[in-house]
Amino acid sequence: PPTQPSPEPTTPPVTQVPTPSPEPTTPSPVPTPEEPAPPRYSREWYVSPSGNDTAAGSQASPLRTIAKALTLVGPGEIIRVQQGTYAEKLVLDSNVRAGTTSAPITLLGEGKPKLVPTSSGWYMVLVQRPNWRIEGFEFDVKSQRQIAVTFAGDTQGTVLANNDLHHGAFGSGISTDASARGVTIENNHIHHFARGSDDSHGVVIAPTSKDITVRGNDIHDNSGDSVQCLGPEGFSNDAPASGVLIEANHMYDNRENAVDIKTCHDVTVRGNRMHGFTKSSTSRGEAVVVHYSAKNVVLEDNDISDAALGIAVGGNRVGAPPTNISVRRNRVHSLKMPEGSAIRIENGVDVRVLHNTVTGTKGFALVLGHGTGGDSTNVAVRNNLFATRNAVNLGPYTSGLDLAANVYLQGANFTKGNFFIPEDSWVGELLAAWKQQGQDVSSAESANALVDTNTFMPGTGAVDRGMDLGLPFCGSAPDVGAVESDCPSDAQAATAALTE
Repeated sequence: PPTQPSPEPTTPPVTQVPTPSPEPTTPSPVPTPEEPAPPRYSREWYVSPSGNDTAAGSQASPLRTIAKALTLVGPGEIIRVQQGTYAEKLVLDSNVRAGTTSAPITLLGEGKPKLVPTSSGWYMVLVQRPNWRIEGFEFDVKSQRQIAVTFAGDTQGTVLANNDLHHGAFGSGISTDASARGVTIENNHIHHFARGSDDSHGVVIAPTSKDITVRGNDIHDNSGDSVQCLGPEGFSNDAPASGVLIEANHMYDNRENAVDIKTCHDVTVRGNRMHGFTKSSTSRGEAVVVHYSAKNVVLEDNDISDAALGIAVGGNRVGAPPTNISVRRNRVHSLKMPEGSAIRIENGVDVRVLHNTVTGTKGFALVLGHGTGGDSTNVAVRNNLFATRNAVNLGPYTSGLDLAANVYLQGANFTKGNFFIPEDSWVGELLAAWKQQGQDVSSAESANALVDTNTFMPGTGAVDRGMDLGLPFCGSAPDVGAVESDCPSDAQAATAALTE
């Protein structure tokens, strides 16, 4: 320890003139030993292929089966499953303890242990308990008619994260059903769920599911969609799924779509990358489709490319049309034939198409009002940057349509009437003639609307040219299109959390 300074004399020596003594330097404090960090888990259970279910479950004396560990583990504890292959059906039901918000239960694979199916049933893992975390496994369904993981009932706070799930031949790889709520499906690799010409999806969110988050997953090569929010039409009278967030996923190369929203309510599809969708016997090759009686849906800040159709609203319908749908700040580019349309509104009520950027499409940037499944009513199309040769194909069923403050490529083509797929040689009306018919009177065209097709940065023809729609913007007025050009980097991030 540092030495303390000598004490000051109370009086100076008699032979000296008193002078102020220098202030003693404060000694460095003796560091207090840090308290050891509390253990993250109150108990650790071990499972190994070399273990025994009569053992203590310690690292030195592990259990043999995950199923046995499930009967022993409690809140705040962890099951550490060692590398190896486990042929088990896991059921987390009322015979298994629930975690709590402050003391969840963790089922952790160490070294990516592999779960393979048993011969019975339609699932490998059934989760019906709250506040569990299942992480670090490979679920190899081995082309069996089973779902890898299904959630039901009170699953609030339960997380499925950092797993590899693949090669099943049932309806999906992961499902939420039977009033599942509060599940997060995060950072998983979900792929090759297929059953010939029938649908098999990466993730299915079934009716009665509530507050489901699908975030940061890599989902591809399935015979259906990456994520489907399934409606009750045709098989039940259950309440639609609600409170769904599909965010920051990479979804590609499925036989149908990236995201299919049927009759579901309060859904946000945000910040995803979607590509690789081709017309097939069961799909037009849309990246995103919102149809049946979907309600309160936001599609924002998505990057969509290499699809036969970017975003479709409406079409298939049984009851009410899609209602209160926002399509905003999406980047739709490099689409392919046979259709190549970027945004197509088949039918719907209160649909807003705001601040999107479209480039590199041979089809139309915008198609709406052709009456497939009903009218397109109260559609607002504002502040979009349509930097493509074929701009708008407008049908007759468009009551309450408002086209305003959009910017088009100079010389872009417009048409009204029947829908068709334009040939390379097709020429429609120019913007000036379009305006004379009362359409897009506040819109403009520009040869410098888009600076860069990689960053989608607007050019001089689109900067500060938009209407104030009550959404965040920088500069004197909003830029037209998906990207604000004149924001500081910290402010630009805020445009992904838009409100209307």
